[in-house]
Amino acid sequence: MSLSNKTILITGANGGLGHALTQHALSQNAAKVYCCARNVSKLSSLQEAHPSVVLCELDITDKQQVKALAADIGPIDILINNAGVNSGKRVFDECNDDFTVNVEGTLNVCRELRHRIAPEGAIITVTSILALVNLPVMGLYCASKSALHSLTQAMRAELASHGIDVYEVLPGPIDTGMSEGQEMEKADPADIAAAIFEGYRSKTYEIYPDAFSNMIKNALAADPKAVENDFAHSVR
Repeated sequence: MSLSNKTILITGANGGLGHALTQHALSQNAAKVYCCARNVSKLSSLQEAHPSVVLCELDITDKQQVKALAADIGPIDILINNAGVNSGKRVFDECNDDFTVNVEGTLNVCRELRHRIAPEGAIITVTSILALVNLPVMGLYCASKSALHSLTQAMRAELASHGIDVYEVLPGPIDTGMSEGQEMEKADPADIAAAIFEGYRSKTYEIYPDAFSNMIKNALAADPKAVENDFAHSVR
């Protein structure tokens, strides 16, 4: 499916992947891109260069802000849930940020904006390959993405009768601010964005957009307990 003349709304648009998703959509002649973020100041130059970009200040955990956004915008063809946080906390640490943002915040957006999605539209939610296996050194982040994985499956079933497709993106490490300081091989955000939209075009509802995510997917299919044990070494 072409992005030409589509209206797209992206949360977390001021991050590395959000910016790459916006640039890719614009390069494919999207009619309008709503770029949503808590701080849109970094996106002002993008709006100046592209009249089709609309900046929207949005904290996805603030239900009133989400309701106001839903009331202000017109129909959209694609909702991309990209906003998220990684607290880096382990399971017994006192921290609710991962679930508040990644799960409750994303659900806020989907509940309110599903009524704005045009017929034959789509929701694309970015989770993580860590939704399928927990890396305990950041256990709360992984658990929140696992919950979001489950919610995405539920939304796919709920919205099927409405003609809305629901996609999940399960990337490995991406070279963005969220992974800054982590010594590992990271995918280019532009490559991830291209893979996401290719999955949308081909109706691939679970998108593994990079080599690492595909490696873990295959390893889980072959021996899930071995993968779990390997990841458990992060706290040993």
